[in-house]
Amino acid sequence: MSPLTAQTRPLVPRTVAPTEPAGSEELIHAPVPLSRVVRVGVLAGLLLTGILGAALVVGGGGPPPTLPGLPDPGAVTGWGRPLVDLVVRVLAVLAVGQLTYAAVLAPTGPAGGTVSALRGTTWCATGWLVAEGSALVLTASSVYSVPLTGLSLRAVLAVLMQLPAGRAALWVALLLAAVIVGTAWLARLVAAGDHRGRTRAGSALLLLAALGAVVLPAVLAGHSAAADDHVPAVVALSLHIVTASLWVGGLVALLMHGRDRSRSVHAVRRFSTLALACVVLLLASGVTSAVLVAGRPTLAWATQGWVLLLSVKSLLLGCLTLIGWWHRRRTLPALATGAPRAFLRLSVVEVALMSLTITLSVALSASPAPSPTMATTTTVDVNPQLAEPAGAGSSTPAPQEPAEDMSGHDHGELSVSILVDTDRFHVAGTVRPGQPVTVYNRSSAAATISALDGTFDADVGPRTFITFIAPAAPGDYDFTNRGDSSATTSFADTLQVRADP
Repeated sequence: MSPLTAQTRPLVPRTVAPTEPAGSEELIHAPVPLSRVVRVGVLAGLLLTGILGAALVVGGGGPPPTLPGLPDPGAVTGWGRPLVDLVVRVLAVLAVGQLTYAAVLAPTGPAGGTVSALRGTTWCATGWLVAEGSALVLTASSVYSVPLTGLSLRAVLAVLMQLPAGRAALWVALLLAAVIVGTAWLARLVAAGDHRGRTRAGSALLLLAALGAVVLPAVLAGHSAAADDHVPAVVALSLHIVTASLWVGGLVALLMHGRDRSRSVHAVRRFSTLALACVVLLLASGVTSAVLVAGRPTLAWATQGWVLLLSVKSLLLGCLTLIGWWHRRRTLPALATGAPRAFLRLSVVEVALMSLTITLSVALSASPAPSPTMATTTTVDVNPQLAEPAGAGSSTPAPQEPAEDMSGHDHGELSVSILVDTDRFHVAGTVRPGQPVTVYNRSSAAATISALDGTFDADVGPRTFITFIAPAAPGDYDFTNRGDSSATTSFADTLQVRADP
């Protein structure tokens, strides 16, 4: 072997030596084993379930204790509703995030990750739709105060058509059906080589549909729906939910579909601008929504579990804001130079904190918020004498202000406080001032609910619901239930309104 040959052999590997930090490309391109994904997913699900349970206990959103003589939907319904709500929230964030990637973040071209994002959205939206159906069944079980095994299809359909949460679920199902069909069709177009503007425009339209499906349930049946300043509270809550979904979902979509270096720098720069706007709007709308729902902060807030959960959530949002600032200051420049490790590691931590924040959000939605009137000490003297029965649909002037026809009210959360049947007239427990009170008449005859002090008088049709707002002042409000038929027994009970039930 000649000396020349011996000298040129070592030059061969030098021509393919890496120009980036060792391991950076492997970190991006290396496929993650499916078994590891399953293990991490199961562990994360168990951890978030445990955190959700603890948060519900702290915030008072767990199943209430069973009262003697009253029906009980059971622990499966009581704990299953918030758990399914968490599943819905996670799948919704994943669907919104992947649509955001396809509509805004993905580079143009077949290698931009648009196909995988659209296909992922199809699967997530399908799971979201199934979870919404499960939530509707659990809601019906809670409304009727019967276990899941005692529900009938007619009962579930009644909730679907007559209650705000049921109608919201119907609209959500229609929007999700459009998202599922639309994303499947767009994915086929892109895979077939159609990369024209219709893909990005179609993804944007489907993103609006998905955001509508996210907002509707909270707007129609959340705390803000029962706030005194209804419209501002609903607007603030909608903005809060939309910005949170775009921020969290967009980051997760980047980690799922933008790991290729040719995609990551372009997509991350776009997401950085979107995330900054989302953080500002998220914090502003969150503070506004909390104040409108719970009122101005008072010393009584210090003992409220809902406020404790809100404080922890605010702390997590503060940490996420600092992480976002660090991304813009340090990790994005490093990513542009071909060093993605810092960005990926910090993003994983960010997603973990976001998951905790979403879990606390679900617990906050299920827990009673402090009443804006909880600091008041007003008392009400209720006339102990039986008032003259009011005619059907009439209203007697209240001592403080004229009463409204309560049959027209249909707001707030689903919580049946008054249950009418042919045997008994049940008041499940105390309510907060101004809280929506849902009445369900499960008998086959119409009934009239009348307060003895004349504050309200409402008709409840057979197997129907109505919702009215509890009096603003704490006190004991006696009222009766009268059936339309003379053979129907009349019942009397007391609605207890307490500042902190």
